[in-house]
Amino acid sequence: MTILVTGATGNVGRHVVEHLVRAGHDVRALSRNPANANLPKGVEVVYGDLSKPESLAPAMRGVTGMHLITFSSDGYGPPADWTPDC
Repeated sequence: MTILVTGATGNVGRHVVEHLVRAGHDVRALSRNPANANLPKGVEVVYGDLSKPESLAPAMRGVTGMHLITFSSDGYGPPADWTPDC
């Protein structure tokens, strides 16, 4: 099972990645700058940007679980077609 972690290089996502690796999961980390991700050995770091939906399909291939972090500051927000279930 491959788990995709968005926000993988941030304050929360980095800890999620480390926890998943310690638990023995295959982890794919989404980053806007993969070359500077500096994540644990064995983590697959791929390019992706939540503000560019076209960049997400390749990152999601073969993924069976996902940790999704989004931001509400300038330039970030829910996708235009996203509607909360609650």
